[in-house]
Amino acid sequence: MNTVLWIVFLPILLFVIGTFMLGYSRKYVARIERRYGPPIQQVFYDIFKLMSKKTNISHGWMHDFAILMLLGGTLLTMYFVPVPGFHFFAQYGDMLVIMYILLIPALGMALGVGETANPNGSIGISRALMMLAGYDIPFVLTFIGFAMINHTTSMYELIQVQQAGGFAGWGLISQPLLGIAALIALQGMLGEKPFEVMVAPHEIATGPMTEMGGKFLGIMMIQHAISIVVELTIYINLFLGGAVNWFDYLLKLFILFTALISVNAVFGRFRTDDAVRFMWKIPLPLAIIGILFIIF
Repeated sequence: MNTVLWIVFLPILLFVIGTFMLGYSRKYVARIERRYGPPIQQVFYDIFKLMSKKTNISHGWMHDFAILMLLGGTLLTMYFVPVPGFHFFAQYGDMLVIMYILLIPALGMALGVGETANPNGSIGISRALMMLAGYDIPFVLTFIGFAMINHTTSMYELIQVQQAGGFAGWGLISQPLLGIAALIALQGMLGEKPFEVMVAPHEIATGPMTEMGGKFLGIMMIQHAISIVVELTIYINLFLGGAVNWFDYLLKLFILFTALISVNAVFGRFRTDDAVRFMWKIPLPLAIIGILFIIF
């Protein structure tokens, strides 16, 4: 019964946390830029307003189905990522499964936006897929190195190993090269500056969201809110010792997110080729050197 409750309420819980974090990021960046910014709850209002609209425009069945792939892939990933009190599915799917499922939302977005035949959307998707090649390779390598030294690919077991070693057992402390490489890659996974090449509102009119209105845009915002929490949780579980309770989890979540949006607030956006080149020049060599240290 407890597992069923977690399955039902975990998406709602992570949606609330993720939406609050999006509102918090707007306010935080605004204050750094000496603006007042919108209220934190504004993102809730935006999503509810979009989901209440009647959406009559569709570009075909693939356009409709792809938006479900986008949200469904994120929700499926969420269940395999352990959070305090719930790791049922983590027993049956390790980090390799998680990295595989993480590709489903990107594929769903590409299929749906491609169906609209809007050039701005197509440019955004091509940039997103290029960035995927940029950050995914170093992030996967950091996990491989961490799994090699701990002799397991299970995220739940990696959390237990870190917690058994205390603060010194955290992946970021014991394997700093891997932790730093994964942190830079995480900035790209979240699409935060300087890797905000997919949306780029001043260049390609918000990219993939150009033809997405009403409920389509609302679902994309819901998916984005949940995916932020999921991706941050993956890093927390791999390199910050996981979390023993929800207070510990939320504290790490917001500290990590604040660090990332602080970079977002003070850096400009890279060009697409520069963003990918940066990923292959900095985090990729760091991950390779970290693995070589582990091997030798």
